[in-house]
Amino acid sequence: MKKFFAILLAVAMFASMATFVSAASTTTLTTTVPGAAYTLNIPADQEIEFGATATNIGDITVTNSSGFAWGKNLKVTLSWEDFKSDSVSSTIPFHINAYYSEEDYYVLQSGDYIYFEGQSDGSVSNLWVHWANDRTYAIKNFGVAIYDWGKALAGDYTATITYTAEVVV
Repeated sequence: MKKFFAILLAVAMFASMATFVSAASTTTLTTTVPGAAYTLNIPADQEIEFGATATNIGDITVTNSSGFAWGKNLKVTLSWEDFKSDSVSSTIPFHINAYYSEEDYYVLQSGDYIYFEGQSDGSVSNLWVHWANDRTYAIKNFGVAIYDWGKALAGDYTATITYTAEVVV
């Protein structure tokens, strides 16, 4: 029995020296990624003068943007069909030019897209960046080749440019 009490006393002595810590064994981290918000501003409806090979139709801009970041961009696809008339069978093809400088420009075709780059403050760049050579271009004009005007039959023609915007990473 003495032996039993000696062992019990030794266990009690060691137990009294031990520090029991009751703490969580994990750390949970949380965050909320805000949704991207923006206003896409596109050129207004316009009358294109017959024979004009270059007409400034205005720039595409983005305002009131938030929730963007480096690597989270706004992609805008421009789509259109040639000018068409309800009364005649001819069409008038066109393209949209974007300029870096007077000597350096890019010709957009229907289905091409542009990027507004996400910025560290949550906004996007106001001018768009061409995806191939990383230069900032601004849409400056609408263009029709002079020989395409000459192939068109007399009549009233209409074309619509559709802008499709999506947030991409």
